[in-house]
Amino acid sequence: MALFLSNDDARALLPMKECVEVLDDMFQQEARGLVDVRPRQRQRFPDSNATATLMGGTVLGSDAHGIRHSSVTLLYNTKTGALDAVLEPGTIATTRTGAASGVAAKYMSRPDASVVGVFGSGRQAITQVEGICAVRDVSLIKVYSRNEENRVRFAEMMRERLGIDIVPVGSPEECVRGSHIVVTITNAAEPVFDGNLLEPGTCVIAAGVNSWTKREVDEATIRRATVLAVDNLEQAKQECGELIWGAERGWFRWTSAVPLHEVVSGRVNGYPSNEAITLFESQGIGTEDVAASAYILKKARAQGIGIELPF
Repeated sequence: MALFLSNDDARALLPMKECVEVLDDMFQQEARGLVDVRPRQRQRFPDSNATATLMGGTVLGSDAHGIRHSSVTLLYNTKTGALDAVLEPGTIATTRTGAASGVAAKYMSRPDASVVGVFGSGRQAITQVEGICAVRDVSLIKVYSRNEENRVRFAEMMRERLGIDIVPVGSPEECVRGSHIVVTITNAAEPVFDGNLLEPGTCVIAAGVNSWTKREVDEATIRRATVLAVDNLEQAKQECGELIWGAERGWFRWTSAVPLHEVVSGRVNGYPSNEAITLFESQGIGTEDVAASAYILKKARAQGIGIELPF
């Protein structure tokens, strides 16, 4: 019988470090041809502001096919075709977004990266920090957001949560300078920092927006990137505002972008030198939800967690 698993169940069953390992494995599977991504589709309804989202895909090595709707994920077993689980998607989505950044940082940042600059102080910034701390020995995190109260609050909360030095800073320049990894996790319509400020060897992770109308990083950042990875090329062509903007103006070519699975598998060197600036453009893909959901289901069955459904 299928199980229902709530956001609370997911929170208990999916620690960040484990989620990073799950997504690392998923991208490794994708490199072996075992993953099929269904890019996000948004349905907007006439005469209202309401929308519905559909995304998902297949992760054969996890025996899982999933469809994530706006408020529910349906997980199917690829060996039997049966519905295995119905899951609330919110906690999984937030966790796997941070975990994807953790995977990118693992393969695209300097091994001794210890200073992180974060743009954004909302709930998604929490898992971005946790994802990077899962793969790097971080000693200092600088956080910048336009609202001083928000960045101070975030720094205090995360300092207590992680037990490392987290400080609010007063300008984008302070956030970028001296950072080994720079993360943007905002809903900004225009770039949040000047890419000319990036120091050699910096890894940039742009994870906040997935809309062709918005840009978190600027032309200088993209032009300076020796390696530019996306989680899925087809979806990036629909949603990655920075790269779409550059392609429309002729200074960026999509052939310059590589899927993250090629970096994870070692086909592309994600951090080719100590001087290289690297960039990961994260849109968030459905197979991340599928792999994480399948992992949660396996743990839930082993621990007797979840509600059995009558079908």
